[in-house]
Amino acid sequence: MSSNDEKKPLSVEELEDLVASTDVGGRNPSNRNIALLIAALALIWSLWQVWIASPIPYIFGWGVFSGKEARPIHLAFSLILAFLAYPAFKRSPRDHVPAFDWLLGFLGIFTTMYLVFFDSAIADSLMGSRLSDRPGNPNLVDIVVACVGVVVLLEATRRALGPPLMIVAMVFLGYTFLGPYAPGILAWKGASFGAVADHQWLSSEGVFGIALGVSTGLVFLFVLFGALLDKAGAGNYFIKVAFSLMGHMRGGPAKAAVVASGMTGLISGSSIANVVTTGTFTIPMMKRVGFNAEKAGAVEVASSVNGQIMPPVMGAAAFLMVEYVDISYFEVVKHAFVPAIISYIALVYIVHLEAMKLNMQGLDRVGDVKPMKLALLSFGITLATILVLGGGIYYLSELFHLLDTSLNRLIAILILILLQVGIFKVAVEKAEEGTKAKILSKGALILCNIVIASFAIFFAVDLLRQLVGPTLTPWIAGAAVLLVYVYLTSICARYPDLVVDDPNAPITTLPAPGPTVMAGLHFVLPVGVLIWCLMIERLSPELSAFWAVALMIFILLTQRRLFALFRKEAGSGTFKRGFDEFIEGMIAGARNMIGIGIATASAGIIVGTVSQTGVGLVLAELVEFLSQGQIMLILVFTAVLSLILGMGLPTTANYIVVSSLLAPVIVSLGQQNGLIVPLIAVHLFVFYFGIMADVTPPVGLASFAAAAVSGGDPIRTGFVAFFYSLRTAILPFLFIFNTDLLLIDVTPLQGFIVFIVATVAILLFTAGTQGYFMTKSKFWESILLILIAFTLFRPGFWMDIISPPFDKADPVGIVEAVQNAPAGSELRFIVQGLDDVGDELVFTAVMPIGDEATGEERLEGYGLQILIEDNKVIIDNAVFDSPAQAAGLDFDQQILTILVPVSQPAKELLYIPAILLLGGIYWLQRRRQRLGFSSTSTA
Repeated sequence: MSSNDEKKPLSVEELEDLVASTDVGGRNPSNRNIALLIAALALIWSLWQVWIASPIPYIFGWGVFSGKEARPIHLAFSLILAFLAYPAFKRSPRDHVPAFDWLLGFLGIFTTMYLVFFDSAIADSLMGSRLSDRPGNPNLVDIVVACVGVVVLLEATRRALGPPLMIVAMVFLGYTFLGPYAPGILAWKGASFGAVADHQWLSSEGVFGIALGVSTGLVFLFVLFGALLDKAGAGNYFIKVAFSLMGHMRGGPAKAAVVASGMTGLISGSSIANVVTTGTFTIPMMKRVGFNAEKAGAVEVASSVNGQIMPPVMGAAAFLMVEYVDISYFEVVKHAFVPAIISYIALVYIVHLEAMKLNMQGLDRVGDVKPMKLALLSFGITLATILVLGGGIYYLSELFHLLDTSLNRLIAILILILLQVGIFKVAVEKAEEGTKAKILSKGALILCNIVIASFAIFFAVDLLRQLVGPTLTPWIAGAAVLLVYVYLTSICARYPDLVVDDPNAPITTLPAPGPTVMAGLHFVLPVGVLIWCLMIERLSPELSAFWAVALMIFILLTQRRLFALFRKEAGSGTFKRGFDEFIEGMIAGARNMIGIGIATASAGIIVGTVSQTGVGLVLAELVEFLSQGQIMLILVFTAVLSLILGMGLPTTANYIVVSSLLAPVIVSLGQQNGLIVPLIAVHLFVFYFGIMADVTPPVGLASFAAAAVSGGDPIRTGFVAFFYSLRTAILPFLFIFNTDLLLIDVTPLQGFIVFIVATVAILLFTAGTQGYFMTKSKFWESILLILIAFTLFRPGFWMDIISPPFDKADPVGIVEAVQNAPAGSELRFIVQGLDDVGDELVFTAVMPIGDEATGEERLEGYGLQILIEDNKVIIDNAVFDSPAQAAGLDFDQQILTILVPVSQPAKELLYIPAILLLGGIYWLQRRRQRLGFSSTSTA
C-alpha cells in the first residue's frame, strides 16, 4: 500500500479512548464527585483483593473471606463499575451517569450481596434460616433475585464485552428451558424455573463457579501487579531496553517491537492495550525503516497477542487451567515454556526475513557494534569457558563428595565466580582489542552469571533455612530483598530517568544499551520475586502474586524518594508523587479487571448449562460423528470453533466454553485412536487458538487497534498478522502429537535438546511459509523446508512407519506379557466396551509396568482384575481410584489386543537425512545468492 492510500493514524487521545472503550470503560463523568466515586470504588476493590490474598487475615483471625463470600463481592465490584464506566450505547452520554445505569448498578450489588448477607449468621438470627439451609429448594424471593441477577449480568456483559458473549450465554440459558422441544439428540428433559435459578445463581455450579473463583483469587492480583509495574515506569523501560539492544539490527525497530511486547506481556493481560502501549512507539519506527503500515501493524499484533502465552505471567486463561486440569501453576508454566519461547524466536526471524527481502538497515547506535559473526563467536567462547570452569569444579567436587551440603555448594559457586573474574581480567589486560572482541561477550557473561546467581540464592536460602529455621527465614529473606532493592536503586540513580519519547519525533541514534539497562534495574526485582515464589518456593499463585504486589507497592512509594536521596536532590514532593502513582496503579488494576470479572461470570452460565443439561456429552457425540472418529479432524474442528467464538468472546470466556465442551472429547477420541493425549496438552491447544482469535480477520480486535496506530487497513493488517502467526497456529497440533515439546516426562538434558531442535524446526517452518531462506525460495524448496521442520518436530512419525513401535500379542497371555515387560515400560490394551449411553466403544488404555515380581502382582498394583473365558479376556473389576480406573477400564469390558513395545531405532536418526536435505537447500540458495550479488555488482 502506498503512503498516499494510508489513513491518518489516530492521535494519542483517540488511542487512549480506544483502549478505554474496550478495556476499562469509555465514560468520563464531568461531575468531579462521580469521577471520584468511580475511582474510590476501584481503589477499594484493589485494596480488598490485596487484603484477602495476604496472610494477614489468617494471622489475626479477622477479615477472612471464604470463596463463597469472596466471589459475590468480586462480581459486585465488577457490576457496579461496569454500569458506571461503560455507556449503554454508542450515543449514550459519556459525561454523566444516567439514572437507569445507577439503578442497574445497585441491582447488581443487591443481587450478588444477597448471597453473602442472606447466608450469614445475621440473616439466620433475623429470619430463622439462611440460603445454605435450603440447597436445591429456593423460595420465591431467591428465584426473583437470581433472575434479576442474571439479567443484570447479561446487560453488563453486553456493555463491557459486546453482544456476542451475551448472545452465547442466552442461547445456552434458553436451552435449559427449551430442552424438551429441541430436535433429535439435542433434546433433554428440561428443568423447572426454580432449578435453573438455583443452579445458575445460588449454587457454585453456574455464575459463581470455578471461573469466577479463579478471577477472584488469582487473576486480579496478576493484573494489579502489571498495572503497578506500568505506573512505576517499567513499560517505558522495557521498550527502551529492547530498542537499545536490537534497534541497530536489520529491521531493528520491528525486532525491538517483538522483544518489547514480550516483556510488556508481563504488564498487560490485554492484547489491545499491549498493541497500543508498545505500538504507539514501535509502529512509527518500523514504518520509518521501510515497513509499510500493514506489516508494521501486523508485527506489533503478532508479538502483542503472543504476550498472553509467555511465562511466567500468562493470560488469565492459564490460571483457569490450574483448576480445570488440577495441576500447579508451576506445571502449567513448565509445559508452556518451550512453545512460547520458540514462537517468539520465530517471530523475530520473520521480521529478519522481511528486512532481508526489502534490504532494510537498522538505526544508528552509539559506540562500536560487533558484527553478527563476531558477536556469535565471542558469545560461544565466553559461554564455553564458563561451562568448562563450572563443569570442572562440579566433577572435581563430586569426585571427593564435596557437594553434599548447601554451604559447600555456595563455596563452589564462589570459587567459580572468582575463577571467572581472574581469567577474564587477565584476558582484558593482556589481549589485544581484536582478540578481546573475539573471546569476550558481555551478553554471555551476564546471562551465565544470572543463572549462577540464581543457584547461589537458592543454596543461600536453603542454608539460611537450616540455620535459623523455616519461621525466621522469610523475614530475613524479605529484609535481604529490600536491601537489594535499595542497592539497585542507588545504581539506577547514577543514570538519568528514561523519559517517554514522542513516537513521531525523528530518531537519529539509538540509546546506549548500558545506561538504558542500568536506569531501571530495580524493575527486574519484583518480577524476580514473583518467579522465585512461583518456581522455586512453589508458593500458590495467589500468595506469589501478593508478595510481588507488596514489593511493587513499596517500590512505588519509595523509588522517587530514594532517587532524590542518592542524587542529592531536594526530596520535597517525591513521596506524594509516588503515593499518587500507587493510587493510580491500584485504580488502573481494578478497572482492567472489570471485563475479566464479567467475562468469567458470564462464561459460568455456559458452564452451568453444560453441567445441568449434559449437553457436553451430546456435543461430544455430534463432534465424534462429524470427525468420523479421526483425531486430526476433531482438532481442526476445535481450532475453527475457537477462532469463530473468539471473534466475539474474550480469550478467557472462549477458553472456558471450548475447553468445557471439547477437551474431554479430544482426550477420549485420542484414546480411541491409540493416542494418549495429556489433558494439559488439550487445554493449551484451546488456549492457543483462543488468543489467535484476536488476530484473525475480519473481527480481530488487536488488528483494528494496530491499524488505528499505523493508519493502515485493519482487514489487511489482520490477514498479514494471521500469516505471521501461522507458527503459533502449527505448534498446538505438534505438541498434541509430540508431548516432548511440553516437557512432559523428559529429563533436563532431553528438555534442552528438545528446545534446541524445536527452535531450529520453527525457524525452518517460518522460512518455508515466508518463501525466503538465504534468498527467495522456489516453491519446492519451501515445501521441503516445511517437511524438514516437521521431521525435526516429530521424527517419531516417520520412524513409526519404518519400524512399528508395538507388536500385537494374544490377550489370553496377558499375565505373561505383563510379567515379561521391563519395569518402567508401558503396555497398551485395545479395549472394547460400552460408553455412557450404551454405544459400542473401542479405545486404548495404557498400563505402566511396576516393579512387582510377578505378572499377577503387577496387575493387582495396577488395580485390574481379569477373567479369562472361552479365549476372551474380560475385565472383572477396575479397583476404585486405581490407575486402571483412571485409564478408563471398567467392569465387563473385553481386552481385544495387547500392544507390547518393541525395540525401535532411535527416532533422532531421522535428523540425519533432514539435515543433509537442509544442507543441499542451503548450498543451492547460497549459490543463487552469490550469483545475484555478482550480477548486481557487474551491472
